[in-house]
Amino acid sequence: MRDGIDASVTAEPLLQMAADFYRWRTVLFAIELDLFTVLGAEPATEPAVRQRFGLDERGTRHFLDALVSSGLLDRTDGRYAPTPLAARFLDSRTASHLGRFLGQADARWARIGEGLRSGAPQNGARATSGLFTGQHRDQAAWRAYYGGMDALNGPSGAALAQVFDWSSVKRVTDVGGARGNVCAELVRAHPHLQATVFDLPPVQAVFDEHMVELGLEGRVGFRAGDFFTDPLPASDAVVFGHVLHDWGVEERRILARKAFQALEPGGVALVYDTMIDAELRSRPNSLLISLNMMLCTPGGSEYTPAEGGTWFTEAGFDTVESVPLVNDDVLLIARRSPA
Repeated sequence: MRDGIDASVTAEPLLQMAADFYRWRTVLFAIELDLFTVLGAEPATEPAVRQRFGLDERGTRHFLDALVSSGLLDRTDGRYAPTPLAARFLDSRTASHLGRFLGQADARWARIGEGLRSGAPQNGARATSGLFTGQHRDQAAWRAYYGGMDALNGPSGAALAQVFDWSSVKRVTDVGGARGNVCAELVRAHPHLQATVFDLPPVQAVFDEHMVELGLEGRVGFRAGDFFTDPLPASDAVVFGHVLHDWGVEERRILARKAFQALEPGGVALVYDTMIDAELRSRPNSLLISLNMMLCTPGGSEYTPAEGGTWFTEAGFDTVESVPLVNDDVLLIARRSPA
């Protein structure tokens, strides 16, 4: 070590971060071109791609082969076509298309400096009231946003169906449950459940079409309402999945109280988010997602299991425990006393 510098430390981690950034920008440009949709309709050679999109010969082959090495294109006999991953999530003809969602995220994060200096969201959300309706004014916008949410919530819903004992639950409400992906996982795994999504009125159209796609129309109900101004449906279990982190602490306390009021004695509130580990604060995904909430909401952030537990005990819940769910998600299980 010389002058306080450890000569054994290499720049490799930083260079890998840079390489990940290069890959991300390459994928975003392909999304901007709608490349995966075009090649999904008809695989094409590199010269045909150049002609179709007006690209120069110098970089196009490397561009396409970089997408192959990233697992998004297949190359067979010189023709490029989307892999199953890209076909499902990056073809704009599909309901699960994530292109708009990823583009919006990139635009937010380009303004992280402004966000950290001001503490204000960088996506036009300026007030808690109307946070979602202000950003998503038509069905296409709702579909794009919830397509991204489905991709994030899919593993969590499947895990929730297994981690918690559902045998004593009859009625479950997923508050802010969007297109119903979590409820779909629950009723598939536990057919006895009467599942309902509670979300804003404009969401019902994309919920209905998604249930048809999943072959579950009639199996999951939809109740339209605003969870800050309307009562939640009477339930044995209430789920808040990636919901509390959208809001400030006072709003979280309100939602905890509303869950308590909606539950029968002995009922349970199930809350999962990408929570921060209180002591080490070392989970990079949790901390980065918390920054993302700063960039897209007026008061949102991640929180620790202990902080979440406090809001629910204050609301009247008898006990709160936390268990790992999947990836970096943590599940809080808040139980209302049976009597």
